[in-house]
Amino acid sequence: MKKISVLLILSIAFYTINGRDFHKRLFNNTGSWVNSFNDFRNAVAKNDKVKTKQFIDFPIMNVNNEIWNLAYDNNYQMISKLPGNPQPFTQADFDKYFNKIFTKRFINTILKINTGELFDKGESKTPEFKDGAITYKMYATYDKESQTISLNLAMKTQDRSEDNGMFNVIYQFDVVNGSDIKFRQVRIAG
Repeated sequence: MKKISVLLILSIAFYTINGRDFHKRLFNNTGSWVNSFNDFRNAVAKNDKVKTKQFIDFPIMNVNNEIWNLAYDNNYQMISKLPGNPQPFTQADFDKYFNKIFTKRFINTILKINTGELFDKGESKTPEFKDGAITYKMYATYDKESQTISLNLAMKTQDRSEDNGMFNVIYQFDVVNGSDIKFRQVRIAG
């Protein structure tokens, strides 16, 4: 009986250690998009525009020019004057509006995404943050079939006069060759 208990404890310990090593091997594997996601996340958090550009093919051709809503702080007069739909968002635009695209709220939340959970389960969400009258969190999804990642920055304000006080900025990425992520566009809801 004593031998069985010892063997059981050793088996559980071995499985636990091996399981962690398996995740480390999996996520350190260059064939996984998780490394690319982590590199993107770190570059944005460090405000490293040069490194962040490696995850984007320019110009960004955003449906309905929604990236311009972020760049122009939802100034619809300026957005309506854009000559095209979609209006190309160039590297120069990216440099100029980087902090409007990747805001403090985006950075706070993307740093809290559990990549292991996102990879394994296809979804992860952050705890809720508070910034004045606004609460926000991020919902991340990975669609294995379409090879896409969506980061939905969901915000709620106490002012419920419009859209029940809810506003979402959804950052869409493609997983390329199973190992790299590429930013595609921003979608806005609310």
